[in-house]
Amino acid sequence: MALRTSYFSGMHTKSKPHQLMVLVQIGYTFLYFITEASFNHGMNPHVYVTYRHIVSTIVMFPFAYFLERKIRPKLTFALFLEISLLSLFGVSATLNMYFASLRYTSPTFVASMVNTIAALTFVIAVVLRLETLDLGQTRGMAKVLGTVVSLAGVTTMTLYK
Repeated sequence: MALRTSYFSGMHTKSKPHQLMVLVQIGYTFLYFITEASFNHGMNPHVYVTYRHIVSTIVMFPFAYFLERKIRPKLTFALFLEISLLSLFGVSATLNMYFASLRYTSPTFVASMVNTIAALTFVIAVVLRLETLDLGQTRGMAKVLGTVVSLAGVTTMTLYK
């Protein structure tokens, strides 16, 4: 009995990242449903982004404050400026452009373009030499194959629609 419990405990530990990934995708699915319902009821996308950030701040603040209070760095002006710029351009501007693109293009095109982010990030990292690419190893071949398959799928979806 102890061997079986140990086996399942080990499996649970090994599969925890996969379980969390599935949980995150389920959360994104609910978020898309809420977003679609909000837009169908006439909510402005810019107001929706603002409300989304307010709700996420309220939900995440207690966790960040209490769980990381001993390890967080001192808030200097440079760190504050970096956080402000990253939140403005990395999150707010991205979401506002995403929702604006939904207005001007088809949802199929927008969904397929979102799926190119990882592939294009990889291509840019290789070009800027931030990522090493060794085609002699299985890992390097998998990276290239994943990028090609992703971009081929996006192209197919866009051209088909």
